Amino acid sequence: MTLNKTIDIKPGTTISGMPAPRNWHIIETRADGYAWERLVGEPITVIETIAPKSDGRKWLHVSVAKPGAKKMPTYEDLQVARKLFVGEDKECYQIFPPQERYVNLHNVWHLFACLDAPKGVLPQMDGVIEGKRTI
Repeated sequence: MTLNKTIDIKPGTTISGMPAPRNWHIIETRADGYAWERLVGEPITVIETIAPKSDGRKWLHVSVAKPGAKKMPTYEDLQVARKLFVGEDKECYQIFPPQERYVNLHNVWHLFACLDAPKGVLPQMDGVIEGKRTI
């Protein structure tokens, strides 16, 4: 199976088909997606790609970084990227692999969403605590 493949990208959208976010611009066009930079507020860069993975499913990968910074993006930065590049209608995951599979080239957070199963591939872990639905 080929894991890297050119995809069709519509002008004015992210690679997953969401509207291009306001106050962001594309800094690199790639065969499998885009690299974006936020123009307002503290700079954040996002690289978004789509590719089939070893499970045979098509996955959206969104990486979030602070350009030139030696610090990790904040939780709020990650939530902004999720909302704009993954969408709030899809479940996405941040993966913490075992040590032998860990790779860290830069201070970057990664989000993954299975586009073939947008409601998620993990068991539902939500419940009810004191009458309120939680996860």
